[in-house]
Amino acid sequence: MLRRSMTLALALACAAAVPLSAQAQSAPFPSKPIRVVASAAAGGATDFVARTVGERLSKSLGQPVVVDNKTGANGALAAAEVARAAPDGHTLLVTLGDTLINNVAMYKTLGYEPFKDFAYITQAVRSPAVISVNPEVLPAKNMADLRKLAAAQRGKLTYGSWGPGGLGHLAGEQLSRTLDADMIHVPQRGEAPVMADLLSRTVSLGLTSAGLAKQHVLAGKVNALAIMGRERSPALPQVPTMREQGFDDPLFDAAVYIAFVAPAKTPEPVMKKLTEEIRRVLADPEVGRLMNERGLEIMNSTPAEFATSHRTESEVILKRIKDFGLTPQ
Repeated sequence: MLRRSMTLALALACAAAVPLSAQAQSAPFPSKPIRVVASAAAGGATDFVARTVGERLSKSLGQPVVVDNKTGANGALAAAEVARAAPDGHTLLVTLGDTLINNVAMYKTLGYEPFKDFAYITQAVRSPAVISVNPEVLPAKNMADLRKLAAAQRGKLTYGSWGPGGLGHLAGEQLSRTLDADMIHVPQRGEAPVMADLLSRTVSLGLTSAGLAKQHVLAGKVNALAIMGRERSPALPQVPTMREQGFDDPLFDAAVYIAFVAPAKTPEPVMKKLTEEIRRVLADPEVGRLMNERGLEIMNSTPAEFATSHRTESEVILKRIKDFGLTPQ
């Protein structure tokens, strides 16, 4: 009798556990605040995208969205943290393509595997880079001026970028070789510190987003010499592209993108909801206007488009890093 009672109790417990388990699995998402880890310092384009989208995402999802700036190692520290996070959709990464591609060749050890540890959400915006100088350090107004000054100061000029192995670094290295300038690279933790270096006359020239440079260009504090990319930037339409000024290396046609990703193995229903909501925010005309004011161009790619682009760009960029002989840190 006792054995029969125990068996009955166990059966009832198991029966009760089934609906509880099912209920837990079907719990609505999100069930708590969402943490968006931005891989660059506050004030730059990555931070702006994270906060602009995060504010509106909070309203549509009904949960706070907290932006956490985690800088260092060209986005590797932020990426590693998100890669280790629980794959439940409550921790996302906003970062540059550099973090998801270039770092593979630039670091001997990474706390993440870019091609395995993330689920693609969207390439949110494209951010054309601008090459700027402080006129008090380098009185150049265009690339022709820079060519002359570089020839006279070979080995003495420095250039700042947002991180080792990033597109800014690669473009700066290609520029140095094209000008035979033997410039010294000064890497930073994000683009905002690069602009700070320019304004404080710490570097000769710097690569940042056009949007970040805009206010300083209009104030006359820095001179924008050229825009990277195939077209001029809406933020600085008066600044010609590198190609317009005779620099036709394909690397100068590239533009930085800022993307949202989640940890790999995030459940498909959660990924679907995140993708739909983030892409809905990016499709909002008001968000597009705000992005354009910062020199950012809406991409709003699908996960499939993101994956295809990632594979294609990886082949080109990783080969260029190898050609430059850049050594992993």
